Amino acid sequence: MTRTATRTLVLAAALAAAGVLAPRAAAAELYHFTASAFVGVGGSVDAEPGDGFDNPGFQLGFSYVTEPRTRISVRAGEFGLADGGDFERLTDADLTYLTVSGEYLFAEPWYDSWVFIGLGYYRLGGDARFGGGDEEEGALGGTIGISGEFQITRRVDFVVELAGHYADFDDSQIFGAAHAGVAFHF
Repeated sequence: MTRTATRTLVLAAALAAAGVLAPRAAAAELYHFTASAFVGVGGSVDAEPGDGFDNPGFQLGFSYVTEPRTRISVRAGEFGLADGGDFERLTDADLTYLTVSGEYLFAEPWYDSWVFIGLGYYRLGGDARFGGGDEEEGALGGTIGISGEFQITRRVDFVVELAGHYADFDDSQIFGAAHAGVAFHF
């Protein structure tokens, strides 16, 4: 693991610990923690050759309510790029990420919508297209997005999420993803 990746993981752990040690949210909240699992698609906006947004992926998440209508979340995910074809100077490329975000709730009559913004560590890896072996590049970046939670039971929601990611890679920097999955509140 690179030095930058180690620093980013330490930062993410520190922010998550700060959230756990923060004062409990007001009694109006029905839960304090949420764990989520998603499947989805993603891709790059500025890749040459491009890859579209039909690359399969997954995302896992964990969040902690810090104040009413506010939470800190950690997301880890991955999606393939160019569906096994060429992506920039790589083949069989994938993007892996770990982000820490602040989320803000806008309660609607029949669902909850969240807006989030955060920082993260991104890794772009694959096989070198012009010979050579594996290539890997890491970068710091940011994320911004929206999600909608539709209640299934008191503790389980169906969630859809749209997110944009920026990572300072050499060739491609802007990525997007759409996910759907389940969130468990406790």
